[in-house]
Amino acid sequence: MIWITIDVEEVTDMNFSVKWKSDPAIEYEKYIRYFLKLRKGFKSTAFILGTFAKKYSDIVKELHDNGVEIACHGLEHNLVYKEDFKEWSDKTKKAKDIIEDIINKSVLGYRSPSWSMPFKKKYYEELKKMDFQYSSSYFPMKNYMYGNSINKKEPFYIYTKYGKIQERPIPKLLIPYSGGFYLRVLPLWLIKLLFRRSKNSTLYIHPYELIDKNLLLYFREYANFNIDYFLAFYSLGYAKDKIKAILDNE
Repeated sequence: MIWITIDVEEVTDMNFSVKWKSDPAIEYEKYIRYFLKLRKGFKSTAFILGTFAKKYSDIVKELHDNGVEIACHGLEHNLVYKEDFKEWSDKTKKAKDIIEDIINKSVLGYRSPSWSMPFKKKYYEELKKMDFQYSSSYFPMKNYMYGNSINKKEPFYIYTKYGKIQERPIPKLLIPYSGGFYLRVLPLWLIKLLFRRSKNSTLYIHPYELIDKNLLLYFREYANFNIDYFLAFYSLGYAKDKIKAILDNE
């Protein structure tokens, strides 16, 4: 059974060095409602960015009211390893409080922006101290921006002085395949095969990936073209159809 996760943030929050000229006109409510149709029958979690929650509290409420688990994606989508530890802790706690005030319920899950949380016990200890029960911040392959060289592919526990906390890695079979650039560039038949063969069936998406347009062209109005623009938006107009096909196959 696939666990559908959506990182709920604005497109300009991404950590690619896209040179934005202006904010894109995106109807986030529309694409979140499409996500709600997609996720029917599947376990689903929305990792909400704190700044997004403050701006679009009604979207957060709608996700919660429709049975989606609400979790925390940090405050501002900064790369964790570039932040001072206390600054990261304070901001994470602030984001958690913002989201909990909106849904009037404890937030149990955390995913660091771009899987950028260092694989160090003090981070998990701090999350547990904040009463998080799990993290989904581990990417089992190292690249230029994020990830880990230690190849942990299945959920595991970290034991801290405040108790144990679970880490739920992003799936990988030779290569990652279940979201982002990997889902966009890999052929659909291969992605389906890897989902069938993996014990870890976590799918991760973003609201803007549900736009039914060729986004490589669509965002040219709002941003300058560079290599990061290409990595961020290449083949993005086909992501929606791939995601639907993967879920229909289940």
